[in-house]
Amino acid sequence: MSRMHTRKRGKSRSHKTGIYDPAKFAYIDQKEVLEAALNMRKENVSVSEVGLRLRDHYGVPGTKYVFGKKLSKLLEENGAKVDFPADLSNLIERYKNATKHTKVSPKDLANIRKRGLIMAKILRLVKYYRRENKIPDNWSLEKVL
Repeated sequence: MSRMHTRKRGKSRSHKTGIYDPAKFAYIDQKEVLEAALNMRKENVSVSEVGLRLRDHYGVPGTKYVFGKKLSKLLEENGAKVDFPADLSNLIERYKNATKHTKVSPKDLANIRKRGLIMAKILRLVKYYRRENKIPDNWSLEKVL
């Protein structure tokens, strides 16, 4: 597998552990976990943060192994749909921070290149999300930036 914006290869990333079953000592009640996830989502906690809190407070190794489906699908089925994709909003935030840094340090050429690469990723994701109808067709990137 190759990297997106370099000529190098690599597979460095985090991996789930080999044990996918909940711990034997921790009894996981599916109703309780689902209720907690829905309550966190109502408090506008991001889906990734909900997963982290479920892991840390409830001992859930992953909702896929408890419920048989991913957390985002589970929340969507129960009426707590995510309005905007988290990866796109994170990239937009990174782009804003890089632009702010460029205004302060205009000679930082590495940051200028990084900003261009981030924008390329954003445009690629926007095209994908429009095709998959995850964002509306009239959504504009200029309004966000």
